[in-house]
Amino acid sequence: MKLRLILVMVVFLTATVYWPGLRGPLIFDDIQNLLPITQWLESERGWLSVVFGNDSGMFGRPISMASFVFNVAVLGPEVWSLKLGNLLLHLINGSLVYLLFAALLSQRAMARAPLADNRWLPVLGAAIWLLHPLLASTVLYVVQRMAMLSALFILLAMLAYVQARLALTAGQYRKAWTLLALVPLCTVLAALSKENGVLAPALCAVIELCVFAPRAGIRRPWPSRLVIALGLLAPALIAVVLTAIQYPAITVGYANRPFTLIERLLTQPRVLWDYIGSLLMPHGPRLGLYHDDYPISHGLFDPASTALAIAGWLLALLLAWRWRRRIPGLLLGLSFFLVGHALESSVFPLLMYFEHRNYLPAIGVIWALLSLAAYCVERLRPHVDQATRIFSIAAIALVLALSVATAGRALVWQSQSTLLAQAQQYHPDSRWLRVALIQRAMSQTPPAIDDARDSADRLLASRDPSTHRLGGVLKLMMECAAIGNAPLDLVHATFAGDPKPIEPDLLVAFESLSEGLISQPCTGLVPRSAAEQFAAMLDRSTLSRRHHAIWRLRLKAAKLNLAAGRSDEALRQAQMAWADGAADAPVPLMITALLLQRGETAEAAAMLDKARVKVRADDVTGMRLVNQYREEIERRLP
Repeated sequence: MKLRLILVMVVFLTATVYWPGLRGPLIFDDIQNLLPITQWLESERGWLSVVFGNDSGMFGRPISMASFVFNVAVLGPEVWSLKLGNLLLHLINGSLVYLLFAALLSQRAMARAPLADNRWLPVLGAAIWLLHPLLASTVLYVVQRMAMLSALFILLAMLAYVQARLALTAGQYRKAWTLLALVPLCTVLAALSKENGVLAPALCAVIELCVFAPRAGIRRPWPSRLVIALGLLAPALIAVVLTAIQYPAITVGYANRPFTLIERLLTQPRVLWDYIGSLLMPHGPRLGLYHDDYPISHGLFDPASTALAIAGWLLALLLAWRWRRRIPGLLLGLSFFLVGHALESSVFPLLMYFEHRNYLPAIGVIWALLSLAAYCVERLRPHVDQATRIFSIAAIALVLALSVATAGRALVWQSQSTLLAQAQQYHPDSRWLRVALIQRAMSQTPPAIDDARDSADRLLASRDPSTHRLGGVLKLMMECAAIGNAPLDLVHATFAGDPKPIEPDLLVAFESLSEGLISQPCTGLVPRSAAEQFAAMLDRSTLSRRHHAIWRLRLKAAKLNLAAGRSDEALRQAQMAWADGAADAPVPLMITALLLQRGETAEAAAMLDKARVKVRADDVTGMRLVNQYREEIERRLP
């Protein structure tokens, strides 16, 4: 009863600590991912389309989208309610972490020491996880609901597996098979929340290897061997084979990244140690969103910490394996952490560093830390009076310190201003930060032009070509808005050379620039000259013409030409954007309109058929245009 009461108190403390942060803003890709919710509220699309029409990730993440629909339906569409939904989910996950820790403790999966059998340790572990400031950027970042839901179902899968394994040992085969059947079900639900949910079987296999190791001379039950084979060995083999076979396809994904596959693989060991450092010694002000300034490893000794990081991981795993009998929790925790990062820290062309990737893997680090602490306390007991009491006091102090740190993070997350102010102090070279500062400065009344120029100049001073180009685009936008004139030298520098890589923020900036020039022409960069600059830059690009950044900017070039009264060139650019069907619906719809304008009705009808395939049934605007063009074609054709 006392344990449950303490757990309830921890849950209440967590809610209290996070509460101020619920008033914070939407950030980064929140708006993009939640746009379907807004469209649903405005009756522009149905809820089924919102749930199953998402294009995030490989599987569309329908469970996560369904949770947003449910959240809005029950608590309302305010940002506060969405963040409250995240907090409630975090509290549920914390309770599951407690249950998992308790189940592992019952199998002596921590350390061979009396303290490691203390039933209070699962509560302590859950409290550390619930209150850790590193996880604040998951809980208070609305779309990271996806990572949290994936963690929920992975935790359920692991709990089901542990209970199934215990039932199997006790000879309760029907119960064991029933529980084992829940593992693939939870895996599917986890993967439909976010793709790293597919790691659930691998994490179950880690538990099997580290927790349920048989005594010498005794074989594991065949279901356990099957879990290891299907959860770890088979996926590892398949991953190696597919990586070898699909290596060219994988490297294509890096064509629009500021780093190569090799550089990513070299950098990630350092990133993982950085995550460990933030978990063991969190420095609140250093935490947050703006980690795009993390230095990339260009070689094994560039920087030298790359080789040290790789050697450090090899040594850590070697020591954990050697001490697996005395401190099994160390091997379990480290393996859990590394397997939990297996997708997002491997060959896939993802961005380098995000704190939310630690939401589930942090469980492993906490378990390893508690295991090591329990073992050390036991070794110190003969030499230090009241070692256990000292450990208890230190544990309480740790929980209180984490609470204060996370409360500080929640206060920072209350507003964009505090997020940006802290990032300026600790991540001044962040490209994302400078873009956010420019947006904030230009949104003020009147716009803070000098502040915006200062941040743009910081971007222009970068030696990274993409960042330099981004600074140029943003400065052109603010100069056109402020004085209505674009300096020619800045125009030429911004559009010069091969634009690769065109990262998402640069793509959005180019699109915003083109839209602004159509609505409010700027001396030195009128629609015609802007269209020519866009077309020439895209002609020089080494990216595939089917790449989404290329066809989207071709579409903007077409619209600029149309605004300049050059319909023939607009059609040519739009047809280049179509790229044999790679582009989305707006491109074929524009081509259809231009062909109708030229009187080429048969060609317009053929293109409209292609456009119709691209337009979703719930796309109100798209369907309206399709019907409008269809009526015009039917009116013209005999």
